[in-house]
Amino acid sequence: MKKKVFFQGEHGAFSEEAAFKYFGKNINSNSCYTFEQVFRSVRSTKYAYGIIPIENSLAGSLHLNYDLLMRYNLQIVGEINHRISHHLIGIKRSRIKDIKKIISHPVALQQCKNFIKTIKSIDVTETYDTAGSVKMLMKSGSINSAAIASYSASKLYGGKILKRNIEDYKENFTRFLLLSKKKVKTIGKPNKTSIVFTLKNESGILYKALSGFAIRGIDLTKIESRPIRERPFEYYFYLDFVGYIDDINVKNAIKQLRELTDYIKILGSYPKFMS
Repeated sequence: MKKKVFFQGEHGAFSEEAAFKYFGKNINSNSCYTFEQVFRSVRSTKYAYGIIPIENSLAGSLHLNYDLLMRYNLQIVGEINHRISHHLIGIKRSRIKDIKKIISHPVALQQCKNFIKTIKSIDVTETYDTAGSVKMLMKSGSINSAAIASYSASKLYGGKILKRNIEDYKENFTRFLLLSKKKVKTIGKPNKTSIVFTLKNESGILYKALSGFAIRGIDLTKIESRPIRERPFEYYFYLDFVGYIDDINVKNAIKQLRELTDYIKILGSYPKFMS
C-alpha cells in the first residue's frame, strides 16, 4: 500500500518535492489548501503522514506551524532539509522581454527580489502558492505574465522555464517536519527530540531550564518562543535537541525541566536529518 502524505499547496509545491525526497516517488500525495488542513487530514485518516515547513534558512521560522504543533496532538516522526530553487516560468510562447507581471507566493517573491528589480515596469502579484501560481498562469495563457516556482511545477503544468535559479541566495534551504498520529521508535540512530513548555514566573528561570541540558552535554539545535494568547506577555518555548526521549541523560534533563514548568509536551523523537 502506498503511503498517504498530505501537504499544503498545489501539486508541484516545494512541500510535495520534500515528501518525494523523504519517502520516494511511490507515495499517494494529497494537496491541502492550508497548513491546518494538513493537520486535520492526518488526524482524521487512519494511516497517513503530513509534511510541513517549519523554518527557512533565509526567511526564518513559520510561526503558524509552531502554533499548530501546539494545538494538534500529532507526533513529529521525521525531518528533512530541502534546497529551494526558484525559477521564472512562462507559457511556451513567452520570452523574458515579454514579461510585465510576475505572480507567486509572497515568500518566493521576497527571496527573488534582486532578480525582480532587473525587470523594468514589472507588476508583482502575491498568490496563495508557488505551484498554484504556475497553474493559474497556464490557465490564463498570458505571454506577458510569469510565475516563480519549482522545476516540478513547471514540468507538471507544462510551463517553460525562462530563467533558472533566480533566488537571491543559493544557500536557501527549508526544514520540513513529518507528522503522524503514532510515535516511531528509532533507538540506536542519531535522533532529535522536539518539546514545548511554559515556565514559572521566576527570575532566571529560562537559564535554569536550559542548564539541565547543558550540564548533560545535550546539544540544543533550536529554541523558539511563541506568545500564549490567554496570558499576555507570557510564552510557549519550543525546543529541539539532539537525543532520543528514552536516553537516560535526556530523561534526567526532562525531569529537571518539569520541576520548573507549568506545562510540557513532547512533540516527538525522530531520526535526525543527515545531509
